[in-house]
Amino acid sequence: MFNSEVLDGVNMILSVNGTALGASSTCSVEITRAERTTSNKDTGIWDTFAPGNMSWTMSSENFVDFGGENNFAEMYDFMTAGTLVDVACEYAQDETNTFTLTGKAFISSLPLTAPKGDNISFSVSFRGSGELTKTVVEGV
Repeated sequence: MFNSEVLDGVNMILSVNGTALGASSTCSVEITRAERTTSNKDTGIWDTFAPGNMSWTMSSENFVDFGGENNFAEMYDFMTAGTLVDVACEYAQDETNTFTLTGKAFISSLPLTAPKGDNISFSVSFRGSGELTKTVVEGV
């Protein structure tokens, strides 16, 4: 069972095609739902809404390592080819308790930053295409 506690972000990793993004410093997931208006003459001056379509994105900030797996050069190749990739954001509390969000996505943004006197880094943003699936595994 998961412990009831505030969680450390170090245990949440974003992976692409089954391999963790190398030298990652942050990762995030954003899930949104559009709304559609249902306002009509009967609702008077107040707007009313109903839930609409859902979408999601994942992103990660990483230090550049041109030799490692899932590095900037590989993300560049995926982006320019328009490749749909498998992405996952997984939190592992231990070997038996995991929370994972998975889906298919394409790379929508890939900024590369090289400040003088500091580490080269890149960010990668994935736009989900289809459902984002939640999987929770709770062991003993």
